[in-house]
Formats: sequence, structure tokens, C-alpha cells
Amino acid sequence: MPSTIIQDLYLYPVKSLAGVKVDQIDFNAFGPIDDRRYMLVDHKHRFLTQRSHSVLSQFTLQKTANGWMVFSPKGQSILIEADSDSDDIIETSVWKTLLKTREVSKKVSQWFSEQIDEMVLLVEFDDLETRYKQILDHSAPFKFADGYPLLVCNSESLNDLNQRVNVAMDMLRFRPNVVVSLPAQSEYQVAKLVNASNGSLIFAEPCVRCNVPAIDPKTSVFQRELFIQLKKELAQADKTVFGMNAIVTGLKRLKVGDQFDVC
Repeated sequence: MPSTIIQDLYLYPVKSLAGVKVDQIDFNAFGPIDDRRYMLVDHKHRFLTQRSHSVLSQFTLQKTANGWMVFSPKGQSILIEADSDSDDIIETSVWKTLLKTREVSKKVSQWFSEQIDEMVLLVEFDDLETRYKQILDHSAPFKFADGYPLLVCNSESLNDLNQRVNVAMDMLRFRPNVVVSLPAQSEYQVAKLVNASNGSLIFAEPCVRCNVPAIDPKTSVFQRELFIQLKKELAQADKTVFGMNAIVTGLKRLKVGDQFDVC
């Protein structure tokens, strides 16, 4: 049976901001810890994404002992304290899923508003909320991610794609949680990855792509010609896809270097 190892892992503490490369991802009753824990919403309580606010790609994060430090492209920074949230309930949604959230703090919301030049609120997934994805007999929890707890991408598929579009794209353009190495394009035929203790990554469905991979994360510039190329090169059944949505079963942790059998 063929096998693969986890090459890289990423978390996205604030939805739509830059990812953070990590050595491991831990899981609890709410899904991947620290992944999409926070989210920005506008004055109408609609969530912000790079689709409409490409500058979000330039906000970077760093883990500290007290929470997450955020750095803006304007050269400013602020700490999102781990245990800070207010009593202000914000009703919002992630696509069609209605959710009750809590504003983290007026100070942090004000800082983001100044950096983006628009009134926004930073909200946190509320402890009283639940959100699950059902796959087969498994119910997997997650927070503010679009539709699944995890996204798995294949480094060999990216290498193949870069040769076809003649652009050296970084994997972070595709915002994966888990990066593995498989023969190019073979991830779409994989049912699951299983480790020695029978924990598994179950592949659900291909990830349908919008314009975000064509946004240069370093400059937030939308590259229209690349977008056209990606639509052509990543077409499957009239959709643009790259990577597989997934859930974990029987696992409390994923680590870089973990080995899995391909099923």
C-alpha cells in the first residue's frame, strides 16, 4: 500500500488573514484548535474575506504566550488576548450557516477598523455554538472555516500546476491546513489516509476555488491573467478545484512527519 507523510501544517487563527506554519495541529470538541477561531465582520455583520478585501492577505500573525499578535501592512500590531471576549453577541453567518459570536474587544475591533479603513468587528466563535460536518458515520466539529474542518493539498499537484502556468505560486495561496506529497492529481481518487493507530484523514470532496489563489499574498494584487489560467488548468466538471476537503477521525493531533497509508 502506498504511503505519504505530512510535509507541512498551517493554521488560520483569524479567518481570511495570512496563515501560520506550525509543527502540529491539535483537536478538541470544537475541531482544529486555533483554526478560524476569530473572524472579521463589517457593520452589517457580514464576514470579510479576501474576495472583497484582498488586503487581508497582508495581515500576519504570531503566537505568543498570551494569545496572537497581529501585524498589519501599515506596520502596526496588536495582541488578541487568548481569554478576552466581551458580552456583546454578534449574529452573523458563514455562507448559509447562521452563528452567534462574541466581539473580542472594542479595542481590537477599533484597531482593525483603522488598519482597513472601514468599520469592522473582530468576533470569536462562541463556546455555546456548535458546528459540524457529517461524512459517512463521522461528525466532525469546526469553527469559522467555509464548509469543512480541514483542507488537504498535494505538493506534487502544485509543482505540476506551476509548470503549466509558468508562475512560481506558493502553497499558501491555496490556504491548506495539511500538505502531503502524492502523485500529481491523485488526491482526487484518494478515499482516506490512515496512520498506524487507525486514525484517519477522510477525504470528502474537492475544494472549489474562487479568485483568492490569484491574489498575490505579498502585495494583495489580483493577477487577472493567472486567474484565467487557473480556471483553465484546474477545471473539473465546470468548476475550478484544487485540494480536498477533509475531516479527521480517531486523531487528537497531526504532526509534521506523521506517516499515513493511502487508501
